[in-house]
Amino acid sequence: MSMPAPVPPIDPADDIRSKAVHAKAIALGKLAIRATTSAGSGHPTTALSLAHLVTVLMYGVMRWDPARPDAPGSDRLVLSEGHAVPIVYAACTDLGVTVRPGGAARPMTLDDLLALRSIDSFVDGHPNPMLGFPFFDAATGSLGQGLSVAAGLAAAARIDGSAKAIYCIIGDGEAREGQIWEAMDFIADHGLSSVVALFNCNALGQSDRVSPAQDWQSLARKAEAFGWEAVVVDGHDPVAIEQVLRARPTSREARPLCVIARTVKGWGVPDLGGMGHHGTPVTAGGLDAALAALDARARALGVAGIDPGASAAVLTIAPPPAPPASTPATEPVGFMAAVGRNPTVAAAVKEKRALSPRRAYGLALEALGAANPAVVALDADVKNSTYADGFAKAFPERYFEARIAEQNMVSAAAGLASGGKIPFASTFGRFLERAFDQIEMAVIGGAGLKLVGTHAGATLASDGPSQMALADVAFMRAFSHVEDKAGRPAVTVLTPSDAVGAYAMVLAMACSPGAFYLRAVRADLPIFYADDERFPFGGHKVLRCSPNDGPRMVLVASGYMVHGCLEAVEVLASAGHSVAVVDAYSLPMDTAPVLALAGRGGVVMTVEDNYVGGIGSELAEAAAEAVDAPRVHALAVRTMPKSGRTPNDVLAYVRLGVADIVSAVEAAARNVA
Repeated sequence: MSMPAPVPPIDPADDIRSKAVHAKAIALGKLAIRATTSAGSGHPTTALSLAHLVTVLMYGVMRWDPARPDAPGSDRLVLSEGHAVPIVYAACTDLGVTVRPGGAARPMTLDDLLALRSIDSFVDGHPNPMLGFPFFDAATGSLGQGLSVAAGLAAAARIDGSAKAIYCIIGDGEAREGQIWEAMDFIADHGLSSVVALFNCNALGQSDRVSPAQDWQSLARKAEAFGWEAVVVDGHDPVAIEQVLRARPTSREARPLCVIARTVKGWGVPDLGGMGHHGTPVTAGGLDAALAALDARARALGVAGIDPGASAAVLTIAPPPAPPASTPATEPVGFMAAVGRNPTVAAAVKEKRALSPRRAYGLALEALGAANPAVVALDADVKNSTYADGFAKAFPERYFEARIAEQNMVSAAAGLASGGKIPFASTFGRFLERAFDQIEMAVIGGAGLKLVGTHAGATLASDGPSQMALADVAFMRAFSHVEDKAGRPAVTVLTPSDAVGAYAMVLAMACSPGAFYLRAVRADLPIFYADDERFPFGGHKVLRCSPNDGPRMVLVASGYMVHGCLEAVEVLASAGHSVAVVDAYSLPMDTAPVLALAGRGGVVMTVEDNYVGGIGSELAEAAAEAVDAPRVHALAVRTMPKSGRTPNDVLAYVRLGVADIVSAVEAAARNVA
């Protein structure tokens, strides 16, 4: 750990620059206070603690262009401590940074800043690029995620051969979040020395002082233990801040830099110091006094006579380097061609005419890697089970092993997406459930995540419920019915029922904007779709259609359960029941044709080996709003599963075996009759 060096004699140039930074920091602090007072909410005290760090970064150290804040070669700033955003908004107002509310580009104005948190404003309470604020790369505010995003941005830059630096501001209390340390590990693991972590150590949380485990000494020791170089600075000393940032390492072999900045919450306004002011704006009646306190601090620092608007000659912003040229994508090979490239897979497909969807994912990922240099992959130490290992071996420079740290993996994937990549992040679907918060934040920020959860559903069998993805459908489906800023589903959920479908869906995910979640069954499943079959998002496939006129019985399923329904239909046919089967591989789905297939007085029965909230909910909600809709019965996992030797053992245990489906259909048929 590097401690502050003795203060050398002040260089006249440094003194001039230091005074310019102080003057600008005070001006930005005033703007942040005014904005939060105007909003009637916000965090002026945290903003003031960052006034000097933000000034040094945005007016001196970062290489960027305020007219093009998202230019590909620019240095980036991720504000993990998202509630401190008013100080960044203040700087962007002062610099006239280009914003794009409603898609129209123009400089940010004071009126924009004072509209902070208004419902019709793009200046949101926490960073969000989707609202027209392109300075930011990701939505932040749920604490602990920003350093992972920074890691993804750095990984994307390395792939591109870009020398951009990625700065990430993190709160000291926020450092209690384990994901921060997952990211510290990941960055050190992959030698992402272009990331600079800046801890804002003001020692005050929301309701209490920061724990001793997160004080500046402890954070410095932890950073060193995680393989970083930790340097402690006075967070309100412009020269010290700039010196340490300009000395950051640039080689891949160097340890990444962690700056421990000791700051004062509510800096410059004594009445805002101490506990009890977090998230509390200055009242309109107290505004003049708060601004006067900053004026008094300016006089004490000897900068009262400096016009902060005339400091351009001292605070100069370096332009960003030009980005490297990109390589265009080509068309990936088809399913059978990909199978033919792998002798083991080819032999299995030829012999059994079956393959697991998870293995098809691996084939598709590798084919995409060969066709599109923007495709990257991450996995959480299960790549030999998700079959992402083929990509890892073929394209090691575009593969990032996240190890057993799913939350960091998802946020890093969001950073890679913001860096212009198409990130596929895979692990068991059950383990993605621990990253629901990270997925939601990525979706809020518009990240084009391509998530793949394998071992989906109860048919995983022998490993038991701790490994089964059962609640994932309900969570992801909720986002499938929320529109993103482009009017698309915020997340499209895909559950293929054979390897051809899985392969085709993965290829389609890669060339489609927006976020996707593909659920890949572990078991080998019979292949029944033709190699050239297409699977449009929102669609479904009718695999068996009842010839009867009038009310009909329709079984609707996805994944493994499609095959169970097809078996049940054969049993039912011998008893004289004519039943249709629908492969509902996509959520959201076009429900009207499925309901029409059953017709008025008919029955739609959904069959899912996950908890409720999936296909059954999709069709039941649609039927509730439709005229003359059929009844909807939902079969799902309603008993906590356990280990079983075979998928059929577990399906019978949770009452979703073929016999259970047959019994349910027969009971429904009697009621219809």
